[in-house]
Amino acid sequence: MEIKRSWELQQPGFERLLQRLSSNRELAAREYERLRFRLTKLFQWKGRIDAEDLADRTLDRLARRLEDGEQIDPVYGYCCGIARMLLLEAHRERERQSDAMEELVSTQNSSPVRDPVTLEALLHCLGKLPEETRTLVLDYYQGDKQLLIEQRKGLAERRGIPLNALRLRVNRIRLQLERCVSQTQPDVNRTRSSSKGK
Repeated sequence: MEIKRSWELQQPGFERLLQRLSSNRELAAREYERLRFRLTKLFQWKGRIDAEDLADRTLDRLARRLEDGEQIDPVYGYCCGIARMLLLEAHRERERQSDAMEELVSTQNSSPVRDPVTLEALLHCLGKLPEETRTLVLDYYQGDKQLLIEQRKGLAERRGIPLNALRLRVNRIRLQLERCVSQTQPDVNRTRSSSKGK
């Protein structure tokens, strides 16, 4: 699942990061790309299909720490610590939303899907949705099964739309997710296979 960005990298933060990597602008740019490549490989090794995005987020957080005045040495070791935190955040987010996702996937099947490839693909596809859309679909499927109808009525009221309109909107999102999952599963399988072979 996509991890929310609470801070976006700005030009001053990026400049400070480059200065930390080298006083020579060309060498700093090369070191930045080398660091990004190593982080991407680390996330791929951990089986993440969003490895490049996570590498960028790691570097964004590193730039923020530098902007906040933290002394960072060694840079790659510090990045590995940030990467571990991102992986932990992703794991916690995945656990928090697993019931909703299983319910979402089971709407197209008769029983809940516990296949890790399907769930990983669904996480990736949910991460590609705009935040408001992702929140809507997860809120729709999350919650106590006995109170689901009441919860959905409340969700429709909070959004100021009729319950039937909410159902139609969520159904369109679910169909979009189904298409994305079926397209993403082969990538997840390849990533998992290559990480197991290492």
